[in-house]
Amino acid sequence: MFDIDACLIDSAPNLILSLDRALADTGGGRYPEADLRKMLGRPGHALGEMFDLPDWRRTLEVWSDYYAPLAALNKPFDGIERLLAAIRSAGLSLGVATLQGRELYLEHFHKYGLTPYFDLAVCADDVAHPKPAADPLLFAAERFGISPGEILFLGDAPYDMQCARAAGASGALAVWGTADRTIPADYYPETPLDVLPILGLTDE
Repeated sequence: MFDIDACLIDSAPNLILSLDRALADTGGGRYPEADLRKMLGRPGHALGEMFDLPDWRRTLEVWSDYYAPLAALNKPFDGIERLLAAIRSAGLSLGVATLQGRELYLEHFHKYGLTPYFDLAVCADDVAHPKPAADPLLFAAERFGISPGEILFLGDAPYDMQCARAAGASGALAVWGTADRTIPADYYPETPLDVLPILGLTDE
């Protein structure tokens, strides 16, 4: 199972750029890039917790509007397609678990050319309790007919690793996309292809 932003897709620069603009245009002021990046991988309501805003819901709407035309410019990280192809060739199931809603997922994910690799997408509105709760991975385990302990979840943010731990799955921090290498995880692959040995696979 994979998170999308800053794990599969190198989207952080455009997310930060559009967030900076949205905060400034909705009364939130300006913040250092390091503070803006901390918002990535968090649910929308975290805007109201992390920034001084008149209306975080309005900021979220504007951020989404500003990001939409930039999303198509994002690309998968180098090595991601080789990783996914190797996993598929080994006969393993693949899924994404994202804090994006289904509508946003359907609007953007197909643009990156990765959809054919995946068997399942678990969006925030598919479960009662999204990440960091266990629900997305428990949902995936049920759909795949496996135990949660058979899942390796890759993500770049604390919520991803907390979700894995809560579900009894293994968590691998996508070091290539994270802003914080100190996030507790079971594995720390430096590049996408470093995930293959964790799964007992090779890139052949």
